[in-house]
This record gives sequence, structure tokens and C-alpha cells, in this order.
Amino acid sequence: MLKRLTAAVVLFTVIFAAPCAFAAGREIVKFYADADVSKDMIVDDVVVVGGNATVSGRVNNGIVVVGGSAELKPGAYVAEHVVVVGGKCVKDPAAHIGGKISEIDIPHFIPSSLPDILKGGWMAMWATISLLVLLGFLGLAILLIALIPKHMTTVLSAIQKSFIMMLLWGILWMVLVVPIAVLLAISIIGILLIPLEMLLAALALIIGYIASAIFIGKHILQSFKKTSTHLFVDAIIGILVLFAVGLVPIVGHIVKVLFLVAGFGAVITTRFGTTR
Repeated sequence: MLKRLTAAVVLFTVIFAAPCAFAAGREIVKFYADADVSKDMIVDDVVVVGGNATVSGRVNNGIVVVGGSAELKPGAYVAEHVVVVGGKCVKDPAAHIGGKISEIDIPHFIPSSLPDILKGGWMAMWATISLLVLLGFLGLAILLIALIPKHMTTVLSAIQKSFIMMLLWGILWMVLVVPIAVLLAISIIGILLIPLEMLLAALALIIGYIASAIFIGKHILQSFKKTSTHLFVDAIIGILVLFAVGLVPIVGHIVKVLFLVAGFGAVITTRFGTTR
């Protein structure tokens, strides 16, 4: 499991340097590249970050596109929902969608070039960096859900069972991170293990934050008497909500930290989602 988590972080670093794609089972997941499902293709899910999705074949579950658009051509069949963040969904009348089309707009106030960013001053730079971080985190969330869906579900279940308990465990484990590193520094072997501890702590924070976002997304959908059958949709909604909450001074940051710590506690308690 650790190897898969490490691979996820490496892949996340690579996607900003060049387009890449991979298939998990019958899922199509692409970063900064377009996805094309031809007429003779049958896949379970289509997830695209920084590109467009063109579907002429069959998708047994749903489609998620972040930073691009989706086009459903004649004969296309999508059993569930189509979610597009920062783009549009173009559906041919002859295409079939079993669920709904959800288009989430991203404000177009971000400069498109470095000179424009510098002209806009610190505000434009802050807005650009914030949006890039948001899109990057959405991509990382989709990547981790595709790689370790069962582990994410286990961590989510722990948060759903007792958010307060996971928050308390998260506080405890965060307090213990530094003392554990100090104890490891006593021996030579322990010193070599300190970077591993830091890596595991960072992975736990990332996975926990995404699990908390899924938790928020599910509750928001439930408040509107809607349910999602896929963690991708819940994660996108939750991350967008946390991003918006973070824009609120002081209180927003406190709320984000609480969910981050609770997620961290759930990851450690479930041993990275390997045990309930």
C-alpha cells in the first residue's frame, strides 16, 4: 500500500511537467491530455484533469472533467452523472445520460500569462496561485481515489462514524510527531527513519484532507436530498467548499484545520485505510 501511495505522489509531481495518463482496471484517468472513448469502447469511468473528454462509446458509471469540457457524441451512453468543473458539457440529442449534467463554473478572473499576473500585482498573483493549488488538489484527489478507492472508503467510514473522536486522535498524533522524531534521532537507524516518518505524516495529511472533503461533499448532497454513487463527485464538491471556506479570514482557516486534523486522525487510526 505504501508503494501505491508513494507512486501517487510521484505521479502528481510529474503531471505538472508533462501530460500523462493511466488506466485503473477499465477506468480512463488522464492529466493534461484529452480522453477519447470511441464507439467500440466500454469503460467504467472517465476522469480528465486539464483536458477534454470526447465520448462516443459506453461509460458504465460517470464522467468527471476538471479544467476542460465534455462532448457526448451520437451513440454515447453514460449510465450515471457527468460533472464538469470549469468547462461545458455538449450533449448530442442521440446521446444517453442516465444521471444529470453538473457544470461547476470557475470565475474567469485569473490572468492567462505571466506579464498579466505581474501587472495585476499581489492580488492577481495570489488568485493565480490559489487557483493552481485548487486544480492541483482536485487532480491529486481524483488520482488517489482511482489508485486506492478501498482505503479512501475505510478512512471516510471512520470520519462518518465519529468525527469528534477522529479529531481528538488527530490532535494526539500531531502532537506526537515531533517526540517520535526525537526518539528516532537517538539511534543511527532511527535517523534514517525520520524522513520516512515525515513522508508518512505528509501522506496522512493529504489523504485525510481528501477524505474529509468527501465527507463534506456527501453531507451537502444529502442536505439537498441527493446522493452520489461515486467518490469523485463528493471529493470535488467537498474540496471546492473547503476552498471557498478558506477565503473567510480566521474562521475559515480554523474550519479547514479542524477537518484536516480529523482526517489525519482517521488515516492514522485506520492505518492508512487498511483496517477498520
